Amino acid sequence: MKKLSILSLLVAMIFYHGAQAQQDSVFTLDECINYAFTNQADVKNASLDQQISKNKVNETRAYGLPQINFEGSSMYNVALQPMFMTNETANQFINGGAPLPPGVDPNGTRVIPNLFQLKASNTATLNASQIIFDGSYLVGLKASKTYNELATKSMTQTKIETTDKITKGFYLVLINEQRMKLLDANIARIDTSLKQLKEVNKSGFAEGLDVNRLEVTSNNLKTDRLNVQNQLILTYALLKYQMSYPVNQELKLSGTLDELVARLNTVSNPSTGAFDYNTRIEYSLLKTQKRLEELNYKNTRALSYPKLVAFGTAGIINMNNDYMKLYSTKYYGYGFVGAKLTVPIFTGGNHYYQQQGAKLKVKKVENNMELMEDAIDLQVQQTKIILDNNLENIKSQKRNLELAEQVIKQTKIKYDEGVGSNLEVVDAENSFKNAQTNYYDAVYNALVSLIDYQKATGSLFTE
Repeated sequence: MKKLSILSLLVAMIFYHGAQAQQDSVFTLDECINYAFTNQADVKNASLDQQISKNKVNETRAYGLPQINFEGSSMYNVALQPMFMTNETANQFINGGAPLPPGVDPNGTRVIPNLFQLKASNTATLNASQIIFDGSYLVGLKASKTYNELATKSMTQTKIETTDKITKGFYLVLINEQRMKLLDANIARIDTSLKQLKEVNKSGFAEGLDVNRLEVTSNNLKTDRLNVQNQLILTYALLKYQMSYPVNQELKLSGTLDELVARLNTVSNPSTGAFDYNTRIEYSLLKTQKRLEELNYKNTRALSYPKLVAFGTAGIINMNNDYMKLYSTKYYGYGFVGAKLTVPIFTGGNHYYQQQGAKLKVKKVENNMELMEDAIDLQVQQTKIILDNNLENIKSQKRNLELAEQVIKQTKIKYDEGVGSNLEVVDAENSFKNAQTNYYDAVYNALVSLIDYQKATGSLFTE
């Protein structure tokens, strides 16, 4: 009995985890987008760029902190470098004014052994330096922070592009799923009518031509269903790819056609006031790029400023002619501090031309910003017109679908009462199928145009 309870518990756990996994595989649109933000390679790389930019800021800041280095060396001179002196100097220095040995040219030079350096030495030094003033460093620190801002905005741009692709893919999957459901309903209705018609044909009250016509309609619907089914498989595969979702793992979406249409019904007209270009990430990126170019211009000017650096060194040294006795020899300390001032005076016009080039780059970005403003105005106008047209088209196609549905019902009633022909039924079925297809296409086109409009106005995604 105890073994049976444990077995039942294990089975219950397996079913629970299976049901939980199945439930977890159902994604809403926001969940699809968030999944892509976590797993997509483009978003990951943009996140890495953010981290790289933060490290760049810290790297630039560290350049202005004290720089301390330690150096140690141990050296043995196999042959010391000789000393070169004039004969007169050598005579005075070595012989105390005594005459030179015979055979030495009084006007020449004399080579003597190194009188000061020993063959073996150990040295340890500690060097430190600190920037007191450097215009390039100050500008570079500002530029690194702006570079970090640029990486953050690039991350936002990547998320906008991801949201655009995921949303369109999500809607296309839902549209194809809805088309599958309605095709199944149409096929079931036609097959039922076809079965009844075949029975009537056997009784001699219907022609074989009518049966063939209805069978052709049934076959066409089944072919359409197969095509839509293949499209659904492909759109699911594309959505998984865009999400970086495992291809072989099942994915189900949460949503209906009615929800999509309701989303379109909530679209309101935009404000007629002046458009804020800063809501577009592309324009915001250009503004950041402009600040970088302005900082680059300031940096070229800072190259002509004086630079002041303080430095200091402390060390110990010992020497001996015998390397083996070197480590038992006493060490002697030394040290010094100082400052170095560098003032550029003449660089051949190099700094001047650098400044002129940097100034022209700023102007180039300003021109690109003006061009971007015109492009944004055009995109907003175009996407709004297309969206309005598609919303009107939905109303028209919705009305056509309702009329086609009424026609097929009335035609079926007339045929059942014996006052209508089978040809009218077939034509009504085909018209109804075309009306459904046109309606779904209109809904999807309107959804895509809504996304394009939101993207144009900078409202598709915000951090």
